[in-house]
Amino acid sequence: MNGLLKIIVIVFLLCLTSCNNYYYFNGQQKVETDHPDRYEKLILTFDEGKQNIPFYTYGDYRFKKVDKQYIYFKNPEMHKLLKYKLGQKNGEQFLFIYTDQPTFSNILGFFYKDISIEDIKKLYVNVKYNENETQVFARYHFGKFQVYDFYKTVKGGLIRFVSINNPGYSKDSDYQWFNREINTMFFNINHSLWNGYANPLN
Repeated sequence: MNGLLKIIVIVFLLCLTSCNNYYYFNGQQKVETDHPDRYEKLILTFDEGKQNIPFYTYGDYRFKKVDKQYIYFKNPEMHKLLKYKLGQKNGEQFLFIYTDQPTFSNILGFFYKDISIEDIKKLYVNVKYNENETQVFARYHFGKFQVYDFYKTVKGGLIRFVSINNPGYSKDSDYQWFNREINTMFFNINHSLWNGYANPLN
């Protein structure tokens, strides 16, 4: 009986890991943009619908559709990446977008309740990052991925943006195109997200 119970527990834990689906479809709503000649505009809703932020993208970014040739991670891989630094925290996902350009990225967003930016800094002591009082901007390798990890303080916790590159695209082995895309997406067209702008990572 004890052996059977152990098997059930192991299967349950494996299911928790493998059944997470990060190809997210809710909470990101496309609205009329105030820059129709340049960008699309999303409203990202989180904290169980209590908070939202605007987020701009280029027109080739997709959401509410899964085309796996342009999605560079499997769900178990993303689960491990998200737990790499925040092992005990489960985030509420509010964003998943990707582009059909192989040089660019998959971008996800999460809300973490009851955690501070100081907590994040302690967890990222061995990772290169920029910071100010309310934000952390980190870049690191995780497995086959180049990862950008951006945190911003909001009411009741933090929001986190995770961006990964296309590890199978050999023409960008030095990440120049990927880095340029992330810096443009987050620090140019979405500069209003950040309180007291911090310099992007190069």
